[in-house]
Amino acid sequence: MKKIIIMIMAALMAMPAVSMADNKPAKKKKGEIKEVTFVVEIDCENCAKKITENVSFEKGVKDLKVSVADRTVALKYDAAKTSEATLKASIEELGYAVNGVLAPGQKAEHHHHDHDHGHDHGHHHHN
Repeated sequence: MKKIIIMIMAALMAMPAVSMADNKPAKKKKGEIKEVTFVVEIDCENCAKKITENVSFEKGVKDLKVSVADRTVALKYDAAKTSEATLKASIEELGYAVNGVLAPGQKAEHHHHDHDHGHDHGHHHHN
């Protein structure tokens, strides 16, 4: 068994030297691609466009989908190059409040636009 451990150690020792020498293929060493969906205060296509244009150029962002209807910004990013916190900050820098993060698979709560329906049924009996 010991031999295996020695081989692994030797392999680990050799690794940094290898990746330094040929820097270009090392780029292929992908970081973990993670996904995050932020709940963002956006209410028009213009906001969506602004976020798309700015945040998609952030380092490490692979994919970006903004949904005005859901008020979400779904991002795929390279965890080796950026982080959820950085991306959140980049949205907030544009002036949009980030209200939370959706868990994977969780749908955005649709802001049910039936705000007033339950409220004004009793009020029409003034006359």
